[in-house]
Amino acid sequence: MSSLHIRAMGESSGSLWDLSANQIRDLAASLRPTPGGGAISLLTATLGLALVQKGASVSLKRAGDDQARQAALSGLCGKIPSALDSISRLVDADAQAFQSYLKARSLPRGTEAEQTRRNAAMKECILQATRVPLASARAVCAALEDAATAVDLCDLHLLTDIFGGVLLMQAAVRAILLNVDANLPLIPDPGTISALKQERQDLEAESNIREEAIARAYQARVDAANDLRSASAP
Repeated sequence: MSSLHIRAMGESSGSLWDLSANQIRDLAASLRPTPGGGAISLLTATLGLALVQKGASVSLKRAGDDQARQAALSGLCGKIPSALDSISRLVDADAQAFQSYLKARSLPRGTEAEQTRRNAAMKECILQATRVPLASARAVCAALEDAATAVDLCDLHLLTDIFGGVLLMQAAVRAILLNVDANLPLIPDPGTISALKQERQDLEAESNIREEAIARAYQARVDAANDLRSASAP
């Protein structure tokens, strides 16, 4: 893709979701400030959750006459799209928050009044650019609960897709929270820094706990299937 095309896309106010995978890749590799780590991590999280949805949907189609399992899978399939939609919207919110900060930083500062306006705008924008990744990490953490349900309910042959999605989501949480780490030193109020830092730590701890529990459930199902194969082997 030409640098002119990349610049034109970078200046667009449209959604990243309107671009092709090739265009997003090239924008991420370009000199444009967005999409950066936050937006790309959220894109990754949505793809991970989409794999969970795939596993649940295929399992529901094959659920047969097990009405209890069918009902549970139906409820899961009805719940995940809402989480996908919420996380997808945060992709653009992340890019927009960072762009707003860059615009605030470029405001004139030649006079005392201009400096005051610029400082106030930068303070508000950096807070928003910190709140968005926290909200993003929170949304992905909540979606890991759906993934845990999927690991318990879905067909065995789909577990690698589902658990692969979980690993992408967990990695996305960790990557998203790096933006919080980068922004905290730019926030002038120590009390605000302390509260945001605690929230950031809590979210990473929560995502770790959920991923570890899902990993144990995944491995238990795989081991049980392997044991059954061994027992039935001639």
